[in-house]
Amino acid sequence: MSNILVINDFVSKGKMAGNMMEPVLTYKGHQTFFLPTALISNDFSAGKVAILDASSYIMDCFKVWDELAFKFDLIFIGYIENNIQKNLIIDYLETRTNNPLVILDPIMGDDGSLYKGVGEEKIEIYKEILPYTDIIMPNFTEANLLSLDKHKNLIKDNKKYIITSVYDESGYYTLGVDKDLHKSYFEKLDLTYAGTGDLMDALFIIYYLENNSFNKSIDLAVDKMSEILKIQKKLIPDSNEIMIESYLSMLD
Repeated sequence: MSNILVINDFVSKGKMAGNMMEPVLTYKGHQTFFLPTALISNDFSAGKVAILDASSYIMDCFKVWDELAFKFDLIFIGYIENNIQKNLIIDYLETRTNNPLVILDPIMGDDGSLYKGVGEEKIEIYKEILPYTDIIMPNFTEANLLSLDKHKNLIKDNKKYIITSVYDESGYYTLGVDKDLHKSYFEKLDLTYAGTGDLMDALFIIYYLENNSFNKSIDLAVDKMSEILKIQKKLIPDSNEIMIESYLSMLD
């Protein structure tokens, strides 16, 4: 069992962000701390959202957890609301003495552009977080926004990358970048589901903590996600939300 800190947003409608990740990580026996960066009414694709900034809560949690000597084996960073939070997170990472694994999913866009309601400042926020991370998990759009589009050059970075929703003549795949380039192909469904990136984050984490093999963990996560989505499409064809609790037993 690992102590995992998930720094991500809490979305009131639907299974996504921390609400998607926490059930998966907890089901596999990990002690999971979900620290919300913001309370958000619904996903950005709806075109309009209400947001409650949780910066002061983050600051208070970090202070209390240090006083209680809480330590985390893995720190996952997802949606960051503003520069205040970015600085709080960087300060927290810089003062860790137990060298936790740090994973970043720079949540800010898809399909070639930023999400509606997400400003250009998010790009610089995530760029400043990059040096403090070990594994970065953007989708293809986010990788391009962060100038991580020269995939072969990333091999020299001494970091690991997982870039989702990449396409070539053979189809869609998830790209792993470590000592080489690793492609994990999947069948793209004709439906759009909210929270697929968050599910990929959680699945990769549980498999990587189990076997410590980067490429194998990507393959396992991609295959399991495809399996879950195909069942979801068959059982609940009219829903764009992944009912993750219904599929947790598939992780055994």
